Amino acid sequence: MEFIVVPIYKILPLLLLFVLAGCEDNQFTDVIGDNWIKDPEVCLEDTTPVTFKKVAYWTPDAIDSDNDNLTLINFSSLTHVNYTSIVLNADGTLVIPADEEPLENLVLEAHAQSVKVAISIGEWQDADNTIFNQIANDKTLTKKFVNNLIDFIDDYELDGVDINWQNIDSESESDSFKALLEALSDELTQEGKFLSITAPSGEDDKAANKISTDNFQYVNFINVLAFDSTNNDSLHSSLQDAKDALSYWTERCVVKNKLVLGVPFYSRGNAVQSYDYLIRDDISYACVDESERRNYNGIPTIVEKTNYALSNAGGMMMKSLEQDIYQRNNDDVDFSEYSLVNVINETVLGNTVSVCQ
Repeated sequence: MEFIVVPIYKILPLLLLFVLAGCEDNQFTDVIGDNWIKDPEVCLEDTTPVTFKKVAYWTPDAIDSDNDNLTLINFSSLTHVNYTSIVLNADGTLVIPADEEPLENLVLEAHAQSVKVAISIGEWQDADNTIFNQIANDKTLTKKFVNNLIDFIDDYELDGVDINWQNIDSESESDSFKALLEALSDELTQEGKFLSITAPSGEDDKAANKISTDNFQYVNFINVLAFDSTNNDSLHSSLQDAKDALSYWTERCVVKNKLVLGVPFYSRGNAVQSYDYLIRDDISYACVDESERRNYNGIPTIVEKTNYALSNAGGMMMKSLEQDIYQRNNDDVDFSEYSLVNVINETVLGNTVSVCQ
């Protein structure tokens, strides 16, 4: 008797169909679920030139009125600042801040050092994306929102906008996101303004898998939220988290120049505290990542992440400026060399940061 040898790759699809044919509809979903893997993306060689960006968020509400650190920030160490956050209404209008002075002063201080300023929209105010979806799915509202945004940018002499649309949970929502970004990009490009967005870290974040990288063609850069990770290394923003986040998006063919690695200036653990609070409590905390059941990014980790980004990304994103440590007039200790903004800048410049050595 002769046997016919059939290569396994020829019968594997038939076996899969046989298994799925015996499943009820809900079982089929269980088999596919979030584990369904599309054809792998084949990435072309990335030859895009890298312009390294140093992007920071800044929230005026968090500043102690007696210690306004806006005038203490070393803007020459930055390239972009995002003012957080402008409130967006469901009718496409934007809420002008009750106190306009912080935004106006930010623009003056930053522009004096040739630093670009944008407003950030979304995040805490529209965490479930209800407003974004409503606007993106209505062409009239989309047009109204874009026009209002352009007017706001012109009124405050801004350089761009950062869209913080998080937790994409379906392909249809990703498509809505894409439509909104396309409409924004068209108008902002004509005005000579930039468009950035936030993106989840990747591997352990189901929202990342729902985002089509086609959306990224409309943005100048992407602030990758490589913190508050759900992995199991006990740290909310380890060096490995940063590597995993950049690898995830790089393997999905996002060019290096568009990826801006996010780092936190705050702790997680038994309490959420700013880096400034931690270091003023004990200066030695600047050189470690854990203290009193809190974890954060100390100077050595920030240096390592910056060096990794220099080889694998297009910039560093800092969240958030008001949580960094600054030298104030009444300080009896020199804190300037412990500033994470300065640490990142010195590392980018190729200088050795020796404060923790």
